[in-house]
Amino acid sequence: MAMLSSQRQLVADDVGFAVAELDLKGRWLDANERLCTLLGYSFEQLSRIPFDRVFVPQNHDAETNALSRVASGAAQYHSSERSAKSAGGTIPVRITFSRSEAGRLFACAEDLTTLRQAEAALRESETARHELARRLTNAQEEERTRIARELHDDIGQSLAILRIQMLRAGQPVSGVLGKRHPTVPELCDSLKAITERVSCLSHQLHSSELEYLGLAAAVQSHCREFSEKYKIPVECSCEEIPEHLESFLALSLLRIVQEALHNAGKHSQAKSIQVALHGSPGELSLLIADDGVGFSLEEAKLAAGLGLISMRERVHLAAGQFEITSTPGEGTCINARIPVPDDHVDTSSASATPIAMRTSAKDH
Repeated sequence: MAMLSSQRQLVADDVGFAVAELDLKGRWLDANERLCTLLGYSFEQLSRIPFDRVFVPQNHDAETNALSRVASGAAQYHSSERSAKSAGGTIPVRITFSRSEAGRLFACAEDLTTLRQAEAALRESETARHELARRLTNAQEEERTRIARELHDDIGQSLAILRIQMLRAGQPVSGVLGKRHPTVPELCDSLKAITERVSCLSHQLHSSELEYLGLAAAVQSHCREFSEKYKIPVECSCEEIPEHLESFLALSLLRIVQEALHNAGKHSQAKSIQVALHGSPGELSLLIADDGVGFSLEEAKLAAGLGLISMRERVHLAAGQFEITSTPGEGTCINARIPVPDDHVDTSSASATPIAMRTSAKDH
């Protein structure tokens, strides 16, 4: 032990981090007080244990080769994460090796415990956020489906019966000379308009095209209906979209298209809009761009509407990426990219032929 003490190089205790000094073969020469405190051992205790048994590497062979390169001068430094065997248990650390001019190795240890705890808390928070948002989304969609069925089975049928009854109109009003009820064409036209509005509301709440025909047909149908309503030409292209896509992913993309077009029709004053939904191996990408008045992204961040938040959350839940770019006077562009794992799609039914269409208010 006396010989060991005489060989110690007295690594400074005031450097602000835990550090050990080793010979070029990785054997202990010295360790400062901060390192000893981190591990809960004195240097005399540490010196009896091989360095790699105190700081256990994840890949022993790779670490040995990397350390040899530092020791020979082929590499200036090497950094890796290891498990430190302390008196109180195992500690995650990052070790950085460097060679001194005196031909020795310095090993600086960084305690990663706080970082790992923060990462675990973040993962837990993200999981809770995912679960909460998914439940809210599911509850919203269940309510929309219920309302859609009620509109179709109750209100829709009632209006159809009323339309038949109204065919009796146009007859003289009893007790009023020369006055007649509204004519049949007037009543039928008014009733038809009401029925169409109810049908449109039902479609917005629950897309039958999405359920029975797939995402591409649902997106094309909504673009066509939007163009008819707002008199804005919409160029819609859907290419290589899997025919049988997981319902949650398909619904998320359709809702993003609906919300983006609704915002464009309400605020953008656009002359034309482009919607492009493209599939590629393992991913779906959605582009929605208009040539409208645009807006300031900085101001939007301060008072983001529910629609923008909803689009971001849907993409977030699908583990995708969402980006919106806009400049006053230069239009708005929305980009969404959503990964599509193999287990989220029936690849045998995927569309091999691109589907493309152009929808314009002038075409209808």
